[in-house]
Amino acid sequence: MLKNKNTFLLLLACLLSAVSFAQTTGVVNTTEPTNYMQILMISVAVLLVIVVWVLANVLTMVSKQAVELSKSAPKVLMIFIVAMGSMFTNSLFAQTTTVKDTTTKVSADFYGGLSYNTFWTMTSVILLELLVVFLLVLFIRNIFRSIHPKEKLVIDGKVATDSWLVRTWHKLDKKFFTKAVPLDQEADLLLDHDYDGIKELDNALPPWWKYGFYITIVVAVFYLLKFEVWHTGMNPTEEYNAEMSAAKVQTDAYLASAKENVDENSVIQLDAAGAAVGKELFAKTCVPCHLAEGQGLVGPNLTDDYWIHGGGIKDIFKTIKYGYPDKGMQSWQTTYSPVQMQQLATYIKTLRGTNPPNPKAPQGDLYKEVAATLDSATIKK
Repeated sequence: MLKNKNTFLLLLACLLSAVSFAQTTGVVNTTEPTNYMQILMISVAVLLVIVVWVLANVLTMVSKQAVELSKSAPKVLMIFIVAMGSMFTNSLFAQTTTVKDTTTKVSADFYGGLSYNTFWTMTSVILLELLVVFLLVLFIRNIFRSIHPKEKLVIDGKVATDSWLVRTWHKLDKKFFTKAVPLDQEADLLLDHDYDGIKELDNALPPWWKYGFYITIVVAVFYLLKFEVWHTGMNPTEEYNAEMSAAKVQTDAYLASAKENVDENSVIQLDAAGAAVGKELFAKTCVPCHLAEGQGLVGPNLTDDYWIHGGGIKDIFKTIKYGYPDKGMQSWQTTYSPVQMQQLATYIKTLRGTNPPNPKAPQGDLYKEVAATLDSATIKK
């Protein structure tokens, strides 16, 4: 009867592997472009199927030894059967609930181009396989320990056992971190030095510190060769200049392609079309201080040849952009775009010599300039 049970359990493990493989390969769609996320998940699922198959065979071999042992220890056989039965019950239950959850989702694009249902179906298969692998490893370990029990150390009447994690940490600590000597062996490492009752141990340097020191020596030699012998590295000044040059290239490329690339250095006077737009802006903003024809009220007269801050197109643009708050001229760069300020400056330039009625007395210095024009159709708006 026991042989039949073991055969049945082995068939269950193989069935789970086959079901997982069938679910994994069923979601492949050869009519779609290559999907690397799908390929990765299928590869992981197939690899886990192989792992499950190997562990199932290992469990079979270990079970045979447990069967031989159970002839003299019936209790071990009962524990083994109950444990294996619970493992497959939990696995099948997890598979059932997972499939139920994934079928209720609405199909939609998800990670890596996979649909919602496909992604979570494959994820559920992988998680199920990981669960099976974990349970197989767990029961193989428990059965192996029941067959080959380790000796227990009794200290002060208590059984002292170290977990795998503790034992691994002690091994790593002894080999790579501290090389610490047990307390009962410290007497062998004591030196003759004694300072006010403080004694010195001849412990080895921690390996992590020692290896780190060796690495710094290698880096220092390489650094010396690179900067002092081969001269292939840049000093801080050269790095700064190279980075500034690269930044200038990037800035120039950006400014060349940026919209409304106009400032006080690049602004030029537009043609009549640009001035017409500027006239509309002037009527909305500048009339209260300069009046409708630019003859001046609170602000200066814009029709004569005298200017307080310069009468060139660049000077006017700068005045509009930054303003002179101490003289009542506010900044308009938060209100108008660079192109609009260029159009407004162009219109102001056209006011020269218009001789409006009741002009305000000249202010500032005499200014003369030959204006340059540009077709407004070439300006990005």
